[in-house]
Amino acid sequence: MTRDLLCGLGRRGIVRRRLGTLLSIAALILPLAMPVSASTVIQVSNDGGGSISARVTQINAIRSQGHRIEIRKGYCNSACTLYLGLPNTCVSPTANFGFHGPQLATKGLVMLPSQFEKWSQVMANHYPGQLRRWFLDSARFSTDLITVKGEQLIALGITKCA
Repeated sequence: MTRDLLCGLGRRGIVRRRLGTLLSIAALILPLAMPVSASTVIQVSNDGGGSISARVTQINAIRSQGHRIEIRKGYCNSACTLYLGLPNTCVSPTANFGFHGPQLATKGLVMLPSQFEKWSQVMANHYPGQLRRWFLDSARFSTDLITVKGEQLIALGITKCA
């Protein structure tokens, strides 16, 4: 597939961007394709987020396999925060979490109101109760990252890592 992609495109910049996108998608999907036991612990650290739809696909696979997510250090921003809605997720009080509303991948373009509402709801549906309400009332309207400590999420009912 890579050979066809490289032969079919003449400009190197396009090839690099598309190849980079393919590699990013592979990095999300390949770990899910590897056989792992139901008691697997996935440690998340320094995750900047990414595509909401790709993360939802990954979360659905993690949920069906019953894996445990631990966010103990570093940061978990944007789409990474969707892990917080999984039943087997725990956080450390010192970990940092960054929230903002849904955005288009292309900077400067504004999302249509119907799309903004759709993706806001998709994100909110992956958060537990109090966090969901806060996101819908406040964070989704921010284009800047709102940073929250793990201890604040623990106070909202997110499980603290032992």
